[in-house]
Amino acid sequence: MMAREKTSAFVAWVLSKTGTTADKGFLAKLKKAESEATEYQAWEVLARWIDLEKPWERRAYGLIGASLARLKSDKDGSLGIGEALKALFAKRGGDGEIEGSAEASRLRRLLSCKDQEEAVEVIRPLLRYLVGQEIPISHMQLLDELLWFDNEISREKTRLRWAKNFYSKKEIEEATS
Repeated sequence: MMAREKTSAFVAWVLSKTGTTADKGFLAKLKKAESEATEYQAWEVLARWIDLEKPWERRAYGLIGASLARLKSDKDGSLGIGEALKALFAKRGGDGEIEGSAEASRLRRLLSCKDQEEAVEVIRPLLRYLVGQEIPISHMQLLDELLWFDNEISREKTRLRWAKNFYSKKEIEEATS
């Protein structure tokens, strides 16, 4: 199975267990994957999808799985990180310049990440906040980005895309109107 197909299948599989037909035991286990201290409780769920001996896979799949388990929807969102932060700025009223906003500060912190481990630590609270604010973030896209974040070329492309999607004037006008 190709990487993109695998991430798509994982997200679809977790989402099939949420919503009105929620498997509460499964979701509780998956939520444990978010923390290093409790992630071992989710290994039986994650082992079906990843090699548990690869920490970069455990971190990425664990974070995304835990976030999906908290999602109150059975559908994945469509926004990347940059677009999600811009949507959050608009939702909060879009007052002032986007460059000086709390969302811009969060993005700058994320853009400064040097590796996947750091990115996961920065994204974890951000993802919880975005999901809590019902911002429709694409977990599948984020999972793909995190899996390749340790690759220098891929990391740079991802960071450029996040910044472009956040700061693009056209989309800011659409998000605030």
